[in-house]
Amino acid sequence: MTYCTVESILAFEHIHLDANSWIRSVNYRFTESTIIENVHQPGLYISIIGECQGQTRIPGMDPTLNFSHQCMVSLLDQACHDPMYFPNGSVLQMLSIMLPLDHLQESRLLPKQRAAFIQAVPQIKLAELGPVPYDVLCCCQAAWECDFEGIEREWFIKAKAQEVLALLLNKRRKATMPIVTNRMRQMHSVLNHVQAHLDQEWSLAGLARLARSNETYVKRDIKALTGGSFRQWLGKARLEAARDQLSRHDTITQVALNVGFKNQAHFSTRFKTEFGITPREYRRSILG
Repeated sequence: MTYCTVESILAFEHIHLDANSWIRSVNYRFTESTIIENVHQPGLYISIIGECQGQTRIPGMDPTLNFSHQCMVSLLDQACHDPMYFPNGSVLQMLSIMLPLDHLQESRLLPKQRAAFIQAVPQIKLAELGPVPYDVLCCCQAAWECDFEGIEREWFIKAKAQEVLALLLNKRRKATMPIVTNRMRQMHSVLNHVQAHLDQEWSLAGLARLARSNETYVKRDIKALTGGSFRQWLGKARLEAARDQLSRHDTITQVALNVGFKNQAHFSTRFKTEFGITPREYRRSILG
């Protein structure tokens, strides 16, 4: 039985991402039974694991826990010892990225919960464990199988680690995006109907009837879809439609009526406020 630290195994590559962050990559088959003593300093650890035929030796943790093809994100606020036992002939594939807490610029990477498997490790404040997404695993496989040497290898592994971070961030961003509900889809259809009938009078009550909803939900859904109130959206929709119609040959008064303004004077004032130019000046600029 051999006892060693991670740093003493040549197959474990340690590469600095920058002055404060690092990558550790390994693709290794053990030639003798080995216990690796690994000490994690405080930080955020993102570990992508391929094959892992080792067993944890952390007291209180289940040694049969299978970490193969898992993605683990851990937040440590204290140093943590992580001994693992690897039998002779066992394989370990892992790419780990450490980001220090005092230089962490992207909070979306932080785990949101405390996984059950780390109850025995109080130094781990939060952790998530789940299957590795296929595209992330492919990045890591490319790093593990890379046959480059020297600076080319270092650059390649850095690039793959950054790609892993980008893919994980993108997945977390998509996961936090608002879910489009049936009610929201209905409201989108209602707004399309309003755009096709801008010459009519529109109110929240009228929209609620069309949407088969109530005014409270209508206000909320329009805010989610447009970022503003219904009046703000309607005013902008009318002015945008008017700008399109000014390229035709209807009179300015007719254009104003077509998009729901009661008179040309009010339309001209709103148009200039929005676009910095009167309807007549705009028409002259595009028609000559």
